[in-house]
Amino acid sequence: MSFTRMMDGNEAAAYGAMLSRAEVVPAYPITPQTELISRIATLISEGKMKAEYIKVEGEHTAMAAACGASAAGARVFTATASQGMAHMEEALWMPPGMRLPIVMCMVNRAMAPLGGLRPDHNDSLMQRDNGWIQLYCENSQEVLDTVIMAYKIAEDKDIYLPVAPCYDGYFVSATAMPTTIPDQAEVDEFLPPYKHEMYSLLPWDYRRPARSTNAAKSRYEVQQAHDRAKDVIEEVDKEYGTRFGRSYDGLLEEYACDDVDAVLMTMGSMTGTVRDKIDEMQAEDNRIGLIKLRGFRPFPSEELRELAKKYQAIAVVDRNNSYGSAGGGVVSMEVARALYTLDDKPLLLNFHVGLSGSDVTMRQVGYMAEKTLEAVSKGKVDEVVDWVELHDLGEVL
Repeated sequence: MSFTRMMDGNEAAAYGAMLSRAEVVPAYPITPQTELISRIATLISEGKMKAEYIKVEGEHTAMAAACGASAAGARVFTATASQGMAHMEEALWMPPGMRLPIVMCMVNRAMAPLGGLRPDHNDSLMQRDNGWIQLYCENSQEVLDTVIMAYKIAEDKDIYLPVAPCYDGYFVSATAMPTTIPDQAEVDEFLPPYKHEMYSLLPWDYRRPARSTNAAKSRYEVQQAHDRAKDVIEEVDKEYGTRFGRSYDGLLEEYACDDVDAVLMTMGSMTGTVRDKIDEMQAEDNRIGLIKLRGFRPFPSEELRELAKKYQAIAVVDRNNSYGSAGGGVVSMEVARALYTLDDKPLLLNFHVGLSGSDVTMRQVGYMAEKTLEAVSKGKVDEVVDWVELHDLGEVL
């Protein structure tokens, strides 16, 4: 039966892999993912998890082993972070093109130089173009639930793509909160045993569905799988909610958005802080709400366009930066492209906060909300991209 206990994000991810009956775990430790892999090793040694743990010499080898195990028909789990993710990048392009449903936690940590043990999202967003589905988690409970859902999404026969549950290092990975662990039998009903129909890597093998050897067509097939994944993610989330009482609105969640003029859009752990500040501001009659972006890949363009019709301004809060870009952070540029085709577009603002893992504070959130509402009142945006942390807001950061 299910039970609830204090659990940090890394332990939650380990339990998610165990409950999903992952069979092969090739991994190389890197902070802040190390405790996740250590907990899996402990679960295996205690006989609670039946899986083959492969000790490799580096992240590149970890993904190579993951690809081999998945191609052979095993349910595979692994994890990485930051510089390790960068080292793994060459191999990360293989699973989407090979249509291998690997699940890998990307435990966000700032990239060097001036990195640290705390998160921003540049490490995972660096992988936005290689075909992995990316789902961003706010807390330990969502991490555990998303790992289980990730296998259901990845192994859908209309998808067959790798999925990365992403969560912030330290703020989620090492911070405990009450987390409900579902019953194993109920998870088994939700997630049946895995049998991959594309077990052969040979394109001419008659035992597997045909896969194009034409580069353009092959990439287009991956794109089509991402398009189909939007509906699958929504359906899996609804089914999970029906069975376990917790759901996350699929790709986008609106919070306190009734009768508001503007919204802040966030990803990851900062969302909890923003929720509290939105509650505080609405109690003072400020007409601003929150959109939590959970699914970054596939990007929910159509759903966002529908939501955007309700608001006069959208402010994207980016825990990343993109040097020399067209302007702003990675998420804000995606939002701008998604909304470009609308005849009546809301004002779009972009704020940089939390870089290299600095705290996102209530006062910063209040500043961003006030600037967004000010743009609504003026009917224009004075500063499209605002590096919030460079302002003296009268607080100790």
